[in-house]
Formats: sequence, C-alpha cells, structure tokens
Amino acid sequence: MKQEIWFIINPSSGISNKKRIENQIRKYLDSEKYMYSIFYTDYSGHGSELAKQGISEKVNVICAVGGDGTVHEIATALIQSDVKLAIIPCGSGNGFARHFNISERVKKSIKIINQGNFTRIDTATINNIPFIQVAGVGYDAKIAFDIVNNTFRGLFKYLLLIIKSYFSYKGVSIHANEKVDRYFMATVANTKEYGNGFQISPTSKADDGKLELVLVKKPPIYDLTWMTLRFLLGTSSCSKYVETIQLEEITFSTDSGHFQMDGEGFLNKFSELNFQIVPKSLFVIHP
Repeated sequence: MKQEIWFIINPSSGISNKKRIENQIRKYLDSEKYMYSIFYTDYSGHGSELAKQGISEKVNVICAVGGDGTVHEIATALIQSDVKLAIIPCGSGNGFARHFNISERVKKSIKIINQGNFTRIDTATINNIPFIQVAGVGYDAKIAFDIVNNTFRGLFKYLLLIIKSYFSYKGVSIHANEKVDRYFMATVANTKEYGNGFQISPTSKADDGKLELVLVKKPPIYDLTWMTLRFLLGTSSCSKYVETIQLEEITFSTDSGHFQMDGEGFLNKFSELNFQIVPKSLFVIHP
C-alpha cells in the first residue's frame, strides 16, 4: 500500500524557485511508494496548522520545504505523533537538516525520502514551549532577534552583524544552582548548530536523551576571529571560553532582554527559564 506524503512549502524561505522544487517532486519522488499532495503556506503559523491537519487525516509523512523556521513550525506540530518528518532544506541556514546530513540539493533530498530511513529523536521545551534544535539567551538571542528585523540572509552578512554587535554587547547574568555568573551567551542544544555550519554544540546528539548547556564567556577582541573559526570548525568545546554541561533539565533566572528558539529571536518576558528534554518524541527521515 502506498504511503501518503504531504509537502508543505514555504514560498518565502531562502532564494530557491519553489515552482522548480514542485517540478522536481513530481519528477523524482517514488510514485510506487508514495502518493503526494503539495501545499503552500500563506502566513506565519500556517505550516503548523497544515501539519496538524495532516495528523488528523492520518498522513504518513509530512515534508517541510523551507528553512529552519519552516522546519520548526512543522516539526513541533508533529511531536508525539506517528507522522514522520521529512525535509527538503532550502532556507538560508538549514541547521536542522545539516545536523542529519540531509542534502541541500533538492534531487538528493527527495531520494532520501524515497529511501525512507528514519529514526525517533528527542525534542525539548523552554518554559513548556517546544523546540527541536537550540534555545537560549544572550548574544545569540539578540543576533537572532536583530535578524528577524532585517531582510538580509547568508553567512557573510550574518558574520558582519555578529562583529558589529560584538563591541556593545555586555552579556547576561545567569543564576542557576545557587551560582551567579555573567556570560556572553547561554545556549541549550539538542542538535549541533544554528545553521550555515555555525556549530554551537558539536557534541550534541538528537537521540541520546540529553541536552547540552553551552556557556560562553565573551572572548577578547584578539581572540574573536579564532573563536568564530572554532564554531565553524566544530572545535568550540576545546576553547577556554566555552563550558559545556550535559543535562536533562535545567532552570535558571536571567536578566537577558531576548531569548532565541530554533534560530528565531524574541523579546524575553520571562525572568526564569526552564529547559527540559522530551525523549524520543519525533520521527525524522534522514540518510
């Protein structure tokens, strides 16, 4: 019996021609294995609504076609369901897809779907709000918030924004386990990276029942370039400015004005943040 797969396409993510992607789905998807439907999102949150509709209609697979924001919307709707998440990554960062080695070439990502290999991974929550990659406070949260209010995309301009904001940012206070300290950022990771190869937690695994709390001290200006390269090379855990703690749950209070979740930045209305792992709660198709 054929499986039913829905492709939910965000027409505004990345720079890919989405009609071209639709044509490639028709051309390369295994028609003997799948019957498919294609939907386009019209507004923020629409992907989540469509995914929930797919659950109610007992669809077998839902494929997020877009960037990490699209994947977040659809994946968080699928948590604790039997519907498998597939991905055709075509955003600007594609951090979740990169963690699972899902090709950014559409033809190859469709072939991964045809193979149908999948695993059940962990997800996480921040104050009971679900996320699948990374969440936290500090410099990365401010950058994520600033990016939301800019139209640019891409690694080079992302790095320019990082450098520009570096000099004025003073860090955030973190109070946890009766210890108070000031950090450049405090990130809780389920997967390795934000996107564009920027690996905040290179040792993270999405199926080990653990989260990684990554505490980063502000490096001096003469170490900033080398520190940035460490994040890109996946060697940041060796830095004297980085401390990584593995855990299942943590609560800390903070004076941070922003928090970020799966790369999206928000104004922080919480004085206390609780992070928890949700083990084996999402099916993901991957190579």
